[in-house]
Amino acid sequence: MKLKQIIKTILSQPPRIILQKILRLIHRRWQSNVVQKLDYLRSTYTRRYSQTSTPLDTFLKKPSLDALITDSEQTLSLADLYLNHTFDLLGSGWVQVKHGMECRGLESYRYAMGSACQTDPQGAWLDHRINTSNRSYSKNIWRMVSHEYTPIDWQLDFKSGYRWPEKKSALHCSPVPLPGVDIKVPWELSRMQHLPQLAWAYSLALQGAEGAQSPESYSNEFRNQILDFIATNPPRFGVNWHCPMDVGIRVSNWLIAYDLFKAQGASFDPEFEQAFINSVYDHGLHIIQNLEWSPTLRSNHYLADIVGLLFVSAYLPRSPEIDTWLALSVQELIRSMDEQFHPDGSSFEASTSYHRLSAEMMLYGTALILGLPDSKREALKCYSPISLFFGPTHQKAPLPFFSVPGVGQTSPLPPTHFEQLKQIANFTRAIIKPNGQAIQIGDNDSGRFLKLHPKFNRAELSEVRALYQNLHDYAEPDSITQYWMEDHLDHSHLDRAIDTLFGNQPDSAEPVNIEAQVVSGLAGGLIVSPSNVNASMSDTRKYTFGNDSSWDEGKRKLDDLSPEQCNIYEIYSHGHNLKSGLEYTCFPDFGLYLMVSPKLFLSIRCGPVGQNGNGGHAHNDALSIELQIDGIDRITDPGSYLYTPLPEIRNAYRSVKAHFAPSVGQREPNPIDHNLFKMEDKAQAQCLYFGDKGLIGMHRAYGSPVYRLIQVEDDKLIIKDGIDGRQKLTLLDPLNPTNGLPISIGYGVRRH
Repeated sequence: MKLKQIIKTILSQPPRIILQKILRLIHRRWQSNVVQKLDYLRSTYTRRYSQTSTPLDTFLKKPSLDALITDSEQTLSLADLYLNHTFDLLGSGWVQVKHGMECRGLESYRYAMGSACQTDPQGAWLDHRINTSNRSYSKNIWRMVSHEYTPIDWQLDFKSGYRWPEKKSALHCSPVPLPGVDIKVPWELSRMQHLPQLAWAYSLALQGAEGAQSPESYSNEFRNQILDFIATNPPRFGVNWHCPMDVGIRVSNWLIAYDLFKAQGASFDPEFEQAFINSVYDHGLHIIQNLEWSPTLRSNHYLADIVGLLFVSAYLPRSPEIDTWLALSVQELIRSMDEQFHPDGSSFEASTSYHRLSAEMMLYGTALILGLPDSKREALKCYSPISLFFGPTHQKAPLPFFSVPGVGQTSPLPPTHFEQLKQIANFTRAIIKPNGQAIQIGDNDSGRFLKLHPKFNRAELSEVRALYQNLHDYAEPDSITQYWMEDHLDHSHLDRAIDTLFGNQPDSAEPVNIEAQVVSGLAGGLIVSPSNVNASMSDTRKYTFGNDSSWDEGKRKLDDLSPEQCNIYEIYSHGHNLKSGLEYTCFPDFGLYLMVSPKLFLSIRCGPVGQNGNGGHAHNDALSIELQIDGIDRITDPGSYLYTPLPEIRNAYRSVKAHFAPSVGQREPNPIDHNLFKMEDKAQAQCLYFGDKGLIGMHRAYGSPVYRLIQVEDDKLIIKDGIDGRQKLTLLDPLNPTNGLPISIGYGVRRH
């Protein structure tokens, strides 16, 4: 960010906020200069729990395998890949990740920073990798790993080949300004969201499923990968302790996978159990000491911190410290519902994919709070509040309890929490197109909280190379027998899992899906029966802006413009009856307007940039559309290919030129050249009319008002754009709506 922009940002904030941020900066500098030096002198592994300590709590019961058996081939194939340490993350293609591997590079940028290692049972290979203060414990952990196990290189960006050193303090393992380097790659791998698949494969193996390996091969791999990570990633060292969000997601996936194994009868040796519980505690300690809290903006990162801390404190045995963590995480999850979700159920991130991520965290956190055992519920009434130097205010005990609607039990979750959760499901359901994929608005980096049963499609390798531009030179690793492509736009699991919490099963003949079973298990089998959702909430989904005079006035303004000031587009269907059964649905807080019929799915983006005006995951998509006719995508949002590795590509996907939206020359409606994760909302897009006549929207990003009118007729869609003033709108091509920019779904780049 330029100095001028930094000063402008600082001066735009109240003095109280400026002072808080200065204090936070001082605190972080103190951490860097003092805590970091101490970390090099004494071990950062806490070893809080002894071998005789109370074990971890468990919440899940043995799941029904009906839904799992249907996709057993996918589950076992994925498990085989993970057994071989082969991962497909952030558009990498399936790659076997190991020390000394040769990386393909990213957009012709390639680094060779990893080195092969010769492991040994005693851990001598760690002598030159782990800092002195942590080396002894690290080697003790490594001695527990099976001798035949090959370690994963957790510090490597296995796309570009850049590597962060294990000896370096996590505070200084930041994104590096080198082209092609993506810190998200090791972060994504370290979330370890593949571990539940090993637990499902263990289930299938117990049932004697065809193609399964021995049950112990999956449980042993889970054990070895956990120990591998603990041994080679000492707390507060290396890239995988830099971002608390990833710490929270990782430990939640550890605990869910562990719980799934235990629910199905898996047993682990006492030495592993002790190492595991100690590392779970280390994760919680790191989160509480590094909360991504801000007085002005608390994003999905903070929500991940809170939910991660909730999982840690729910599973760890009670103590005064753990009780405090539990109370704080419950309190902050409740607060986050109103902070991170609008009344219409949408996320404040201005991104449909980030809506899924935040909604998953809110759902699983809610279920876990509902399912807390009596002893943990008692902790919420007698904890000692924590005083954080820079963070949320922790309210005094006890937390208030409310009746859970229709259950006859109390919970710290207020009734409005469940009403809002239903609204979240409504939004999720509404954005899914007839082809089963969600509309893509704003950033999409394929982020998830838990990947319990993600949707994959099987493909031939030649098909993958032809479909994905970034995989044109992809070479198949030996561990691949079938190529599985993850559908990063599949959000269908989310509303089904929320429905299960409310006792709604769409078809009793269908097996209960995996996500729903886990949610039910975490919630202790509770089924919430909420009272009628507040009318003002439900009405926002069927909403008409303005009246006939609003439509007439907006249309007159467009009609008064000269032909040089207007562009008209007519997009025809292959048949008729686009209007038959047409319904109008909107989410005005998000700025999303939907016209849907059996033949048509049209979404219009007309709203704020999100994040309370920060716009970190928004695109320049004011008045843009996604269009599907007769089940065929005609106009789609291009998504997000990369974040920090190549800023020019990041901005290309955020640009108005990448969206089917009114534009003027090369100008951007909102500036995108100051910060990759900030967008000032100069457009201030407004919906002037939305109803059975169509939609009229307007924004002022170019100084003069820009209008877009959309009407649906039986056989076509009519779009009329106009600008009031001497400027001229760029002519758009409906056949090339992204100006040649390839579509990206979760970091992969498609050719067409």
